[in-house]
Amino acid sequence: MPTASSQGLDSSPYRRSKLPLSLIRHGGGLVACGMLFGFLVPLVPYPRLGLTAHIQFGVQGCMVLVTGLVLQSDLLGSSSSSGEKASRQRPQLADSLSRWQEHAIYWGCTTIWATMMTEVGNAWWGTKWTLPIAHQAAGLLGRDVAARWMEMIVAATHFPLAILLASVWPIILSKLW
Repeated sequence: MPTASSQGLDSSPYRRSKLPLSLIRHGGGLVACGMLFGFLVPLVPYPRLGLTAHIQFGVQGCMVLVTGLVLQSDLLGSSSSSGEKASRQRPQLADSLSRWQEHAIYWGCTTIWATMMTEVGNAWWGTKWTLPIAHQAAGLLGRDVAARWMEMIVAATHFPLAILLASVWPIILSKLW
C-alpha cells in the first residue's frame, strides 16, 4: 500500500494553511490593478484623488503581499541544515493560527478591495464629508459636493473595514513572540 509520502503528499503532522498563498495572490492583484489604474488617472475628474487611489493600490497591495510572505515564513526559523525535505515538514507561521485568527487576517486583508474600489470611485465623485483631508488636498475647497449615497459608500468601506485591517498585524505579532 503506498504511503502518503510516496504519493507526493506531505506527511507532516502540521496542517498547511492556504492563507499565505491566498494573500500573496490578493496582494499581487492589488498592485496590478493599481498599476493599470495609473493609466486612467489623467482622465478622471479629480486627478489628485485618482493619484491617491493609484498609490494606495500599490501600498495596500504590498502590505497584503508582505502579510502573506510573513505568514508563509518558517515558524521555527531556518536554522536547520537538514535539507529541503526537513524544511518542507516544518510549520509555517500561518499553521499556528486559530480559525478565527485566520478569518480575521483573511477578511482584514481582502476587504481592502472594497476600500480601493471606492477610492477609484472617489476619483470621479470627490466626496467631501467622509474624507475631508483628501478632498482638501485635491484642491476642491468645497465645490462639487458629492451625492449623499456616494459619501455613504465611501464611509461604509473605509471606517468599519479599517478596524478589521487594524487587527491583522497585532494577531501576527502575537504569534511571532
